[in-house]
Amino acid sequence: MLCGIKNKMIDRLKIFIDELNSSLSSNYESVKPIFDSEYGYPEFDPLRDEISKCIICGLHQAAITLTNHFLETSLKKCLIYKHVIITTKGKELKISQLFQDGIKKYDNNKSDLSKSINAACSNGLITKDQKKLLHRYRESFRNSYSHASSEKLFKDVTIKGKEISSTDEIFSETNEELNVFDIPIIQGIVQYELAKKESLGYFENIDTIIRQMINQLKNSKDENNN
Repeated sequence: MLCGIKNKMIDRLKIFIDELNSSLSSNYESVKPIFDSEYGYPEFDPLRDEISKCIICGLHQAAITLTNHFLETSLKKCLIYKHVIITTKGKELKISQLFQDGIKKYDNNKSDLSKSINAACSNGLITKDQKKLLHRYRESFRNSYSHASSEKLFKDVTIKGKEISSTDEIFSETNEELNVFDIPIIQGIVQYELAKKESLGYFENIDTIIRQMINQLKNSKDENNN
């Protein structure tokens, strides 16, 4: 029996590896510019690396949910660093004290994503256009995936296909546009296809914004030292 279980596991792993090999090269090329370009910040690079590997392996839903986390944590950390630059000029503080005020202000339960986006804009870390983009992402990716909001994820998604009768379970052909939000049994497949189409673009835009925030922090630090 144990031998049978082991053989079944090996067979399933072989199928997975074959599927992975078929798309590995093209997936790698699509995310290569981000995967190969480190930020030089150990608080950000492990997430950049892991999201890149999710996309390389075709784990697009995982890539989106982790990008959601990446967006939120990067905004908070950059806001904390900007706060330190502004408030600690000329002060000598221990490393254990350096970030305390910024953490209290930006890294707490009251600092939700909406507030972090607005604060990043008011502190010059992102532009007004990027602020609008991130608020759209907050609704379309963060709230829909991380909060499992089917309404936000599928509200504009329709399909053509077979209709299922609720009384006799008979399938019938239909040309009617069916709202995916109204049909939970197909949402898992549709969500996978949406994530496959959207994960890379979402990650690329968040990566661009994070690199810009890092540069803004460097510029602020240089200005503050002059």
